[in-house]
Amino acid sequence: MKKSLKHSLFSFIALLAVVGLEAPVLASYSQQNINIFTEEIESLWENDPVGLSIFLERTKNRLPNFEQSFKQSSVNLDVHWTLIAAISYQESHWNPKAISDTGVRGMMMLTQKTAKEMGIKKRTNAEQSILGGANYFQKNLSRLPEEMPKLDRMWMALAGYNLGFVNINLARELTSESGGNANLWSDVSLYLPIVLIERYAKEENEFEKNLQAIEYVERVQLYYQTLSILNREKEMLLLAVN
Repeated sequence: MKKSLKHSLFSFIALLAVVGLEAPVLASYSQQNINIFTEEIESLWENDPVGLSIFLERTKNRLPNFEQSFKQSSVNLDVHWTLIAAISYQESHWNPKAISDTGVRGMMMLTQKTAKEMGIKKRTNAEQSILGGANYFQKNLSRLPEEMPKLDRMWMALAGYNLGFVNINLARELTSESGGNANLWSDVSLYLPIVLIERYAKEENEFEKNLQAIEYVERVQLYYQTLSILNREKEMLLLAVN
């Protein structure tokens, strides 16, 4: 796996060489830099090396087709485009034709209701889906208190994206009533399962779907962190050029 990841990073360097980087500039980007990025990513994916291999392959073969749409969708958002891309990977693996057995579809797996709410006419249109999903995430983000730490706002908005914002509000209320901090995702995530059990335990399918919300947040966090590292590596190379 380490060989595969290093090959991916070296491929990017080779690409920059093709478009005009001089040898001294490339030499300044040392093997040590590559090792740091490699080790950082591998540590995140320690328990899922197969998933890492697939993810890296899709960052090379699929992500470039939609990267500009992710960037455009996040222009007026409070988050970096890599988070929207991470949500999309969790939802569809960057497949604009993806569809679930419950009828959600597209890059951001929007329901018909959410698509209509966000003004999206065609859920399988990649640009529309990405824009709709990004705006829906931002809507959830804006529902949370501004004094909440930014990362905690992101994770709670993300959980709301997956299972509906009413459950987040109920979990925050229960957290506060139980002596926890309703502004910290680490606290709220402990009480969220209790809310889900109370609301959905009698509906087995619905219960299982909603109980996966915490795992959903953890997976998006993983993709987001990985994309952030890869993006940072890319930016460092570009800085070396200028």
